[in-house]
Amino acid sequence: MYDLHTHTTASDGTLTPCELADAAVKSGLAGIAITDHDTVAGLDIALEYKKQNNLPIEIIPGIEMNTEYGDEEVHILGYFINYHDSSLINRLSEIKKARYTRARNMVTRLQKMGLSIDFAQVERLAHGDLIARPHIARALMEKGYVFSIKEAFNKYIDRGKPGYVPRYKFLPEEAIALIQKAGGISVLAHPGLIKNQDCITRFINMGIDGLEVFYPEHSNRQINYYLLLCARNNLLITGGSDFHGLEKDKNKGKLGLAGLNYNDMQNIYKHMRRKK
Repeated sequence: MYDLHTHTTASDGTLTPCELADAAVKSGLAGIAITDHDTVAGLDIALEYKKQNNLPIEIIPGIEMNTEYGDEEVHILGYFINYHDSSLINRLSEIKKARYTRARNMVTRLQKMGLSIDFAQVERLAHGDLIARPHIARALMEKGYVFSIKEAFNKYIDRGKPGYVPRYKFLPEEAIALIQKAGGISVLAHPGLIKNQDCITRFINMGIDGLEVFYPEHSNRQINYYLLLCARNNLLITGGSDFHGLEKDKNKGKLGLAGLNYNDMQNIYKHMRRKK
């Protein structure tokens, strides 16, 4: 099994890149893709750790780019990227600064509501150099304002809630272009979570390479529909658990909960060979 959607402390996961690699080996996976949100900071660490310890697992360099399309939050996965590509690195640096400013503004809003969290606390919980909303949610949990990350989002920091601050402008077509320029393949993450399903056709027309068909929150009906879409549009099939760690309120607490078998993975390798 190949789990092509995992996160580390470089973004909003709870395991370091090295701990994730060890956990993947322990789970018996043949391979994982590390797909942190808007950062590649964990990739060199994980790949060097695998090499030095001769781990029996493939680690695919990836990323998950958070974009917006109308009122939808749309995530674009990238696989087999050249994560040192200058265009990609420069854009990620801009996004990191925008994320930092957004997080500060969200904390300020929460403070004005009377919630006694501070930004230093959020930075400590972030571990890496990229701050995301789950870090703010964990700060709220630490202070006892909520019992779970899900509750923090539902009460305070999701779209339309009092602590929410709009995201920086980053469109799916730009993410697709950056991934493809970096030599990778672009995939629409968890399409079943997109409210307006008509958008999926537009992302296909933008040049996306595949769909994340297998995902913990996809129903069998959705999986069959996305398999059909892939067949009709000559798209790659991917899948992953969206593993962030062992948080009890997530449906994504187990590596390999969703992913690809050996044969489906070979189709991706064939596609990559044709690109070269």
